[in-house]
Amino acid sequence: MRRGRGGTPFDRVGRRVLDHLERRDDAAGRAPGRTVLVTSTRAGEGKSFVAQALAAALARQQDGDVLCADAAFDRPPADDDISRRGASGLSEIMTLGSLQGLAPVEAGGGRLWRLGRGVLAQPVLLQRPDAVAKALSALRAGFALTVLDAPALAGCGALLAQADACVVVIDARRTARGEVRRALQESGLVIGCLAGLVLNHSPRPVPRWLGGD
Repeated sequence: MRRGRGGTPFDRVGRRVLDHLERRDDAAGRAPGRTVLVTSTRAGEGKSFVAQALAAALARQQDGDVLCADAAFDRPPADDDISRRGASGLSEIMTLGSLQGLAPVEAGGGRLWRLGRGVLAQPVLLQRPDAVAKALSALRAGFALTVLDAPALAGCGALLAQADACVVVIDARRTARGEVRRALQESGLVIGCLAGLVLNHSPRPVPRWLGGD
């Protein structure tokens, strides 16, 4: 693995995730590939941006191929999502076992890949442990690391129990600490799977007349 000091904030998050996975590997034995779930306490906290940036950082920090897969089946696909044009993706792997729809992020190939949600994407699919297990098994066999851009915690379903690590994104401008704690408790996420929390925005300063600095 190629982990240097410094770099972007996402390089630091990537090192933390890799350290977390190494500790789990030492405890449970090495798996062919690992999956990293990027979620949030609610929609709109910036997890898609974090997932893409984290995948890019992980591709720089180790020697295996990295996939960034769209698992946010609870929201409409983006305008540039090839799934809108009928391309297969993650949902087809979950239902048909077909590993199609992969595309390199950069022209000419490379070690960073992307995978859309596919045309069969439905939120209920994420609640089916068998479908999730089928997809994650295929992705682990094909990639050293898969970063899943997932729904908010309440909609992750079986992904929470089957992913190897979880990163929770928090927009500190709109989500209070108590909301984060409550969402984590209600999700049933195993604490040993939590690789870290990412503050997408710093909290706004509290005015002095309200007791701030």
